[in-house]
Amino acid sequence: MPVSAMAFGPQGTADGDNPQIAARVLTDPAMGWVSQWYATPSFGDLKQGTGLLLDLGRTVTVTTVTLTLGSPPGTALELRLGAAPDLTALPVVTTATATRDQLRLPLASPAKARYVLLWFTRLPPDDAGTYQLFVHQVAIQGHP
Repeated sequence: MPVSAMAFGPQGTADGDNPQIAARVLTDPAMGWVSQWYATPSFGDLKQGTGLLLDLGRTVTVTTVTLTLGSPPGTALELRLGAAPDLTALPVVTTATATRDQLRLPLASPAKARYVLLWFTRLPPDDAGTYQLFVHQVAIQGHP
């Protein structure tokens, strides 16, 4: 359902992690999108989070969002939905902590939105002792 995916940071698409590969969550799930490396699970206290902004192309009613992660357990995220691609215009509709590689987020109440923001607030450890997130695929279920 998403028509595009963009890296998103605290200041919007201007400071998202690895923007050149964000679209791969839609076009090349084998490769996916990866965040920058950080020294701590909370981004080395450099920022409040990092994410992926998905544009649905028009306003739809979202019922469920499913992510395929390539990271170990420990990723924490906020699912934010709204009408404008701005952090303050995208209220949190649910939160989750990943305990496995697929994370299914059904909404308690379907919500109308054009934009879906996967806002990661905690990163899992990688094999090098740093913290990094891999997102391989995103699927959004809903209806017009």
